[in-house]
Amino acid sequence: MSATKLVKVFYCCSQSVKDEQMRQKLEEHLSILRREGVITSWHRSMISPGKEWESEIDKHLKTSDIILVLISSEFTASDYHWDVLAKQAMEQHKAGTSRVIAILLRPVDDYWKAAFPKVKVLPQDGIPIIKRNPQDTAFKNIARGIREVAEELTDSTYFIKKVLRWLGAIAMLVGNAAVNVFIYVGTATFSSLLKPSRSRRRNRVSNILVRLAILLIVAGIFIRFISQQLNILYISLLAPKPTVNSTKSVNSTGWIWIGMVNKSSGSLSVGKKLVLQPSNPKQFPSIEPPVIPSPGTIVTVKYEVNLIKEKSLSGKTIVKLKKGEKLVILKVEPFSKVAKNSPYIKLKAQVRKCNSICNK
Repeated sequence: MSATKLVKVFYCCSQSVKDEQMRQKLEEHLSILRREGVITSWHRSMISPGKEWESEIDKHLKTSDIILVLISSEFTASDYHWDVLAKQAMEQHKAGTSRVIAILLRPVDDYWKAAFPKVKVLPQDGIPIIKRNPQDTAFKNIARGIREVAEELTDSTYFIKKVLRWLGAIAMLVGNAAVNVFIYVGTATFSSLLKPSRSRRRNRVSNILVRLAILLIVAGIFIRFISQQLNILYISLLAPKPTVNSTKSVNSTGWIWIGMVNKSSGSLSVGKKLVLQPSNPKQFPSIEPPVIPSPGTIVTVKYEVNLIKEKSLSGKTIVKLKKGEKLVILKVEPFSKVAKNSPYIKLKAQVRKCNSICNK
């Protein structure tokens, strides 16, 4: 899919451990959309230390294109999530500034639907994720539904494609049915003509029927051919075409140095602050905000840094990233070779240049 802008997805999820685990699983299933440069996402755990959490949530909620409301008993029981976040989300949905999608995590009473009228509900069959076995089938259905909404928001030909896809499917069904009917009638007519005739008049009628039978068979085959050509037309003319960028650096993907964290601080959790080294400017964090980012986060380059093709950061430089450029984080990893006596863990990140299509 060729997107004209990066769609910002906001996860509206309760703080329950069970809900958070399912949110993370959903984020994994949306990783392809993120790598394709279709979406970027934001959730509560991405709030940097020291930031006022309510204002951060409000800011990202109001600037999101798609708001995923993860429905569970914990979500509906939370006054903050139900009375504040859900209410604000629906105001944006009704105003057309955001699109709300309800995701059924676990069974709850249907009264929640009254607060979300005319909202897309996923999975499409209305069965909560927890009730599906395997659950991956539900997540797959949800990811497909979110992709459709993202296409609608970014692709100006979306509705044309949808109508053509619908017409092609109908044409194929009609064509197949017509071929079967015409072949059956034609064959039956043709076989009846093989019986011995007793008069010249019957021979004349038989010749007419033979021609009619052949005509019916040809007509059925022609209808099927036309339906196939409709599908080919859809694929060849309206399917997204690869875009040619004006410079090589646009949407380039590679690896950069991002900074270090204290080894004594434990796991490499999202939001952990990167260490500032006044004695060694080369070890400064290269991104803003200077914290461990999660996949999908948009960061700003703090100073000139090399974007390198190889994960080892020892290969060929793709381009020099300048101060102020925007990057989408794809993956964060520690360096494999670190001095045993070093108190720090060095970090690198796989990133993609996003230039003007990134939202702030």
